[in-house]
Amino acid sequence: MFELGRHINLSDDIFVVKNLIGSILQGVGLAYLFPVLLAWFYPNEIKYVVYFAAPGAFSILLGAWLSRHMGKIEDVNLRQAMVSAAFTWLFASFVSVVPFMGIAHMSFVNSYFESMSAWTGTGLTVMTHLSSYPHMLLFWRAWMQWLGGIGIVLVALTVLIRPGVAAARLYRAEARSERILPNLVNTAKVIFQIYLVLTLVGIYLYYINGMPLFDAVVNAMTGLGTGGMSNHDASIGYYHSTAIEAVTIFLMIMGAVNFTVHYRMFAQRHLKAFFEDVQVRYMFIFLIPAISIVAYSLFQAGDPVGQALRQAIFHSVSAITCTGFGIANIANYPQVAKFILAILMVIGGGAGSTAGGIKLIRVTLMYESLKWTLQQAILPKGAVIKRKVGNYVFSTEDIQEVMSFTMTYFAFLLFGTVYVMLRTGRDLADAFFEVASAQGNVGLSVGITSPHMAVDLKVLLILLMWIGRLEIFSTLVFIISTFLLIPRVVRRG
Repeated sequence: MFELGRHINLSDDIFVVKNLIGSILQGVGLAYLFPVLLAWFYPNEIKYVVYFAAPGAFSILLGAWLSRHMGKIEDVNLRQAMVSAAFTWLFASFVSVVPFMGIAHMSFVNSYFESMSAWTGTGLTVMTHLSSYPHMLLFWRAWMQWLGGIGIVLVALTVLIRPGVAAARLYRAEARSERILPNLVNTAKVIFQIYLVLTLVGIYLYYINGMPLFDAVVNAMTGLGTGGMSNHDASIGYYHSTAIEAVTIFLMIMGAVNFTVHYRMFAQRHLKAFFEDVQVRYMFIFLIPAISIVAYSLFQAGDPVGQALRQAIFHSVSAITCTGFGIANIANYPQVAKFILAILMVIGGGAGSTAGGIKLIRVTLMYESLKWTLQQAILPKGAVIKRKVGNYVFSTEDIQEVMSFTMTYFAFLLFGTVYVMLRTGRDLADAFFEVASAQGNVGLSVGITSPHMAVDLKVLLILLMWIGRLEIFSTLVFIISTFLLIPRVVRRG
C-alpha cells in the first residue's frame, strides 16, 4: 500500500477529481429543481420549495466553481474516475438530505439513509405513513431513484461532460461497460431516451388500469429504475389489483434487462433481441424453480394456491430484478421462501441494466467456466476452448476478475449477515435477507430496517448500499486512495 502511495500524484488527483465532481454536482443541482415544478399542481405545498431550490442552487454554484477548469483536463486514469464516482454518490446523498430533514423532520442519519437508498436505487426506507407526506417529498424520493437507476454519472455524461477519455473512465467507474454506439456520449443519450420512453409507457399503463396519475408517475419511475420506493406503506399491495401487479412485473423486467437489448428491440422493432439475450434466458431459468419453491412453501404455510402463486411470481421477479416492490408482508414468509428470495437478490439482474446484485452475466460465466475447466481436463492437450456465453466472448482475465468480484461480494455479505445477527438477535435467514437486500440494491425487507433501528446498523446498511451500487471496486479504490492521500495532505500542511 505504501509502494502504491509513491505512484499517486496528489496535485493531479485533486485537480482532476474536483473538476469531475464539479461537473456531476451541477447535474445533481439541476435534479434538485424538478420537484419545485410540483408547486404548480399543488399550490398548498409552495412553502416547501425552499428545501429544494436552496440546495439545488448551492449544488449548481459549487459544481460550477469546482469544474471551472474542466476544459484543461486531457486525460483521466481509471483510479481517478473511480474515486470521483464513489465520492459523488456519498456527496449527492449528503446534499439530498435537506428535504427529509426540513419537511419530514427526520434526523440526519435517517435522512442520509433515505437519500442513499434512493440514489442507489435500493428502496429500503425508514419512513412510515408515507401517504401523509407532501407530494414534493414523495416525488423527490422517486425522482432520485429514477435518476439513480441510470446513474448520476450517466446523467452527467448525457448533459454535461464532453466526449473524450474522461467520460469513458467515469462510465466504467460507475460499473457500466456496455456500449450501444461507438461514441460514449451518444450511447448515454440513447439510453436516456429509451429510459424516458419506457417510463412514459409505464405511467400510461398504470393510469389506464386505475392508478391515480401521481401514483402512476411515482411507481413507473421507481419500477423501471428498479428502486421500488412506492408512495404507500403497502407498496404495490396497496392497490389490490392483478392488472397493476402485471404492469409492475413488466416494468421491473424491463428495468433489469441490458439496455443494449432495448436498443436492438427499438431499432429492429422486433422482440427477437429480447428472447435471444443470454441474460434474459438465465433470468427465467432462475425464476421458474424459485417461483415454484416459494409458491409451494406459501401453500404449505396455509395460503390458497392462487394467492401463493401470485405472491411467489411477484416477489421473485421483484427480488431478481432488484426492485423491491411488495404485495405482502415478507416478514411472515416461511424461512425457505425468504432464503430463496435472498438468493435471487444476490444474483440480480442484467449487466448494463438498472438492477443490482452480482449480475446474471457473472453468475452465468461462473457456471460456464466450470464447464470449460472440465472440458480442458477431458480434451487433448492444446485443444482450443472458445470461452463464449451468448454473444459475449471472455478472456482468462475476465473470468479471474469475475471470480475476484464474486468472492469479494460474498465476503461483504458474510460480514454484514454476521453483524446483523449479532446486533439484532435475528436468525440467519432474516439477517441474510436484509443484508442481501441492501447490498444488492433491492429494498425488500423482513422488518429489520425501521426508523428505530440502531444507528450502527443504519450506517452498515448505508455502506452496503453504496458499495453494492458501485460494484465494490470503485468504493475500495476510493477508501484506499483516501487513506493514502490524507497523510500526505497532513504532511504538506
